[in-house]
Amino acid sequence: MATSTSPAAFPRLQPVLLGIGFLLLIGLSAATAFLVDRSATDAQRLAHTLTVQDKFSNLLLNVRRAESGQRGFLFTNNTEYLEDFFAAEPATAEIIKELRTLTADNPARKGQIDAIAELTSARFAEMRRIIALMQAGQQDTARREVARGEGRRVMNNLRDHVFEAIADEGRLLALRTEQSRNTNRLLLVLALMGSGLIITIGGISVAMVQRNARQRESARAELAGMNANLERIVNYRTADLTEANEEIQRFAYIVSHDLRSPLVNIMGFTSELEALRKDIFEKVNGLTAELATLKAQAAEAAEAEPNTEIDRLGEDFDEAIRFIKTSIGNMDRLINAVLKLSREGRRQFSPEQIDMKAMLEAVVENVAHRAAEQGAELTVGDLPPVESDRLALEQVFANLVDNALKYSRSEEPLRIAIAGRINGTQVVYEVQDNGRGIDPHDHQRIFELFRRSGRQDRPGEGIGLAHVRALVRRLGGSMGLNSELGKGSTFIVTLPRRWSVDKGSVT
Repeated sequence: MATSTSPAAFPRLQPVLLGIGFLLLIGLSAATAFLVDRSATDAQRLAHTLTVQDKFSNLLLNVRRAESGQRGFLFTNNTEYLEDFFAAEPATAEIIKELRTLTADNPARKGQIDAIAELTSARFAEMRRIIALMQAGQQDTARREVARGEGRRVMNNLRDHVFEAIADEGRLLALRTEQSRNTNRLLLVLALMGSGLIITIGGISVAMVQRNARQRESARAELAGMNANLERIVNYRTADLTEANEEIQRFAYIVSHDLRSPLVNIMGFTSELEALRKDIFEKVNGLTAELATLKAQAAEAAEAEPNTEIDRLGEDFDEAIRFIKTSIGNMDRLINAVLKLSREGRRQFSPEQIDMKAMLEAVVENVAHRAAEQGAELTVGDLPPVESDRLALEQVFANLVDNALKYSRSEEPLRIAIAGRINGTQVVYEVQDNGRGIDPHDHQRIFELFRRSGRQDRPGEGIGLAHVRALVRRLGGSMGLNSELGKGSTFIVTLPRRWSVDKGSVT
């Protein structure tokens, strides 16, 4: 049965195909680099061979030039012809030296050059001897020496050796030329293969890109539909949560309001009990005094016990009323706190551009007298502005500053520093003090309603920080805390730089 690659499997093959293609390209590139280097070497060898051939030809040319100068002197006795002779001999020696250097890598050529050098020396020696005879005035003897033909035999032998060396270099030249042609052919084949492979990979890549683009567009359309549906779901859920939150706030308001009614009644009845207690015990004391007068003979015993019992009952009565009034007062404060939270939860925020440094300086000014009494130092740094609800932020930072003043230490003067910075689309404000500090185990607990940390030697209901965190969250921000016992605390308020009422976040 024939099989085919499914569309789902094709994307998995893409990296494999591209990887194989790139590996082939790397191999072709390496081979091309090798062949290019080899071609350059072949070219250098060809140039070297041609140079050696040229040197051999020049050597023979210089010897013939010397012969021409010698003959011209013999026939004309003109010393100007000797200039070519004397110039040719050192030039020939220099060529032989260059040939030894150029053929140092070819041992077979060394014997040829030695023979050529020896014949060249012999030929120049023979010519110098004949020139010396001419210069000595023995022209006939010099001509007889020339007629003997010894110089011609040496020259013919030298020419044969030079022609043999040139022929050897020619064969080497032919071999290296063929090697260079082969290298160039391979280089051309690799270049064509590389071009074809690049075109093939390019075509596959274009096809893959187009396929991925179509899939991406399809996925984007699907994602857009999902996002639209998700946005509708979020809107529905947000509306439900808003309604539930409003319902909870209404419930808290109703419960708080309803709780206050019986409290008012209890407080009224407690006041009546206090008045009634006064009347009852005044009458009891009067009756006791009359009874003591009628029973004079038992006055001491009868008077001591009733009065002691009545006094004890009066103290118990007073203590019970005090407990009732204290409990009523605590409940009244808690109910007021719940009502305050309920009212704040219903308040509509109104964002505006706020100069935070000016606002915090005003907050510090409000507690300046209290800070002076405690010997506390409050500093406000350069704070970045923010677009948010002014009243909510005043409540947040007033509460944080108030907490710092409330929970100071007697061991050292209190220092409170307010700083801020910009972090991308957010602003971060920090209220730092060197007060009591908070146990790390209580870092989350202190933000819960009616929960407090550490020694309870300061007045409070445990709603301040819970209220602060609720306000910060409504403003689209978050609360953080760094603190250790005895080392002070740093409350961190992170807010969006621009807050929108509709979205409750950065605009």
